[in-house]
Amino acid sequence: MESGERLVVLTTASQQDGTRGQIEKAVSTHGKQRDLSLKQLPHVESALEALRNGLGDMVALSAFDWRQQDVSELMVAGVLPRKEPTWVLVGPDKPEYLPKNATLVCEHELLRRQMLRLRADLDLISRDELALRCEEKAAYNDLDELDRWPWVEEKLMQGHVAGFIVPRAVHNDARMKSRRHTLGLQRDPTEQERERFIPPPLHGFTLLVTRQGFPFQTVVSMTDPSAYLAWRLETSMLEGLDPVLREITGIHVEQRKLRTIIKSAKSEGDGMVLEALVDPENPRRKAIRGGPRVEIMIEALSPEGTITASCQRIAASENAHLAMVNVLKEFTHLVTLMTSDHEGMKRGIPGMPPSFMDPQPRMMNLHDEPPLD
Repeated sequence: MESGERLVVLTTASQQDGTRGQIEKAVSTHGKQRDLSLKQLPHVESALEALRNGLGDMVALSAFDWRQQDVSELMVAGVLPRKEPTWVLVGPDKPEYLPKNATLVCEHELLRRQMLRLRADLDLISRDELALRCEEKAAYNDLDELDRWPWVEEKLMQGHVAGFIVPRAVHNDARMKSRRHTLGLQRDPTEQERERFIPPPLHGFTLLVTRQGFPFQTVVSMTDPSAYLAWRLETSMLEGLDPVLREITGIHVEQRKLRTIIKSAKSEGDGMVLEALVDPENPRRKAIRGGPRVEIMIEALSPEGTITASCQRIAASENAHLAMVNVLKEFTHLVTLMTSDHEGMKRGIPGMPPSFMDPQPRMMNLHDEPPLD
């Protein structure tokens, strides 16, 4: 074990966001190299206050708590390796094999729209609606938040619903017995025919929060620079979005090995990616430039899931911030065009039919609105 002063890591009981389980594993693994101690406090606010008062050295915090809590005078010393951010469908069947008009519980608007893109016949309801249908509204309201998803699993086992959609951490932390099916990015070549689900941003991150001036080098072995980069970029993209888009937009940033990206592009027949990354003059089709790449994905859907606005970019790690800014600009411009009515044109374009000059309604609504004439 390395010599040095003991580091006390503050945490809370499981909040079903994956933070508690990940920091426990990290302390167990890296505690073999240095003296680490885990101390549980009642809630996040008390943990942050204890940190400020010098009663601990770090607080393990989710990316959502970092955004929501008072973190003045504090900093992020590093980010643990990211846990899988994709969501899961809990139930006996994959989405494609659900019965016609199956009822699913889904609380997140983005996932609701993505599921409708895959299966327009699905009946997607909230937990509150399920409680009303089961005539258990009062009993449901009396439950703590951490007990509500286990209650939904109980209703699944009783046959009231065909499944429910939750973050992967909820399924893990609640120790659910029901099977889960990943709503993933479909990078496996055998799953290219399945619909892609770009997850809501910031899931899977565990931040190590410290007081200003903390020597972050002391915990560098615990942290993952690529996860830190992904967290910074996803946070910047989320903050750069119009507030009306935040709940209906999926964002995913990941640093990947170049070889993996090229192999995936070849299996998918993605000529655009290959053209950008592979030197056409090289007889062995080697990459133009080595090193890892940062992949950035973003999408938003109409309420019915029938129309998607999406952008994607792959960039060298050193150009990741600029790539993020450009993707966000492109996406914002794309959404503006797709949600705007287009006036008629006064001058025709040779070769185009007369109808091309007519006024056109918007392609996409962001929220439920009356149909446009």
